[in-house]
Amino acid sequence: MPTGILWPLVSLIALGLTGCGDDGSGDSGGGTESTSTATGGQDGQGGAGGGGVTATGTGAGPGSSTTTGATSTSSGEPASTTAATTTAATTGTGGGGSVSCGYPAVTENGSITFYTLDMGSAEVNCSYQITGRNPDIVAHVPFGGGQYFAAMNTQDYDAAGMCGACVEVSRDDGRKVQAMVVDQCPIATNPKCVRGHIDLSKNAFLQIGAEREGYLGTTNGGAAGKISWKYIPCPTTAPVTFRLKDATNRYWNEIIVEGHAHPIEKVEVEIKGTWQTATRQPYNYFVVGDGDMGAPPYHVRATDINGSSVEAMLDLKAGDQPAGAQLPACN
Repeated sequence: MPTGILWPLVSLIALGLTGCGDDGSGDSGGGTESTSTATGGQDGQGGAGGGGVTATGTGAGPGSSTTTGATSTSSGEPASTTAATTTAATTGTGGGGSVSCGYPAVTENGSITFYTLDMGSAEVNCSYQITGRNPDIVAHVPFGGGQYFAAMNTQDYDAAGMCGACVEVSRDDGRKVQAMVVDQCPIATNPKCVRGHIDLSKNAFLQIGAEREGYLGTTNGGAAGKISWKYIPCPTTAPVTFRLKDATNRYWNEIIVEGHAHPIEKVEVEIKGTWQTATRQPYNYFVVGDGDMGAPPYHVRATDINGSSVEAMLDLKAGDQPAGAQLPACN
């Protein structure tokens, strides 16, 4: 049985935010973006295990650790160790090398603002690690050396369902920028964060707009320009990685999936011979039941929105643990 306590969700409000604030350097509208941190955990005892991986193209609580996830809008841990891996392969549902993309439709009437992490983001909502500030850099972001990332509006964020998704944002003058969703732009604290809106990192925004413009997307509330955007496969060829929330807790844990080419729809853990579906938290970690997954190593499986899956065996240790394969391409 797990022991300890479940820490409550803590909300931090980020003040004076460019892009979604009114300090004059982003847009001139009112409102602020918030940063919230969820923490949870129960103490336990450590264990260890071996690692191995497979990858397939199938269809388809309490803890002692600090579960971090900022609802930022302004608004986290890269690899430090890796699990041992065996051979791995990925295939599509049809047995070939690619599958049909299950991406949402193009957003024709979008809008964008910008923000910086120093506007109140202790971390990003998707729980990826912030690896640099001024310039802002987030781990696993494949664009602009990690500097081109985005906070998605609450509705399109889909309770962390679009964490790690890549988007291409276009302006009607032909300029485009690609970024990865690492954060949420919460409608509860910022009226600009309606459906179709994206709060880009400042350096991403500057690829298609000037700082003085601040709020682009005339068909969705912006003062200038017409903005559209679409989801695209992330241009990563490195293996998908998994990371445990608590590197030492034998009796409770959560799992995050990172470095995936397509958004992750489902995570499962094999416990006593049965695959059990994990529940995604709004800060992008997955937990099975009360968090007790049995003795390590943990056999896990992540399935993307295209129905392709990748599996891995996770040791009870810190850092990214690679699955040894990437999810297959889609078309």
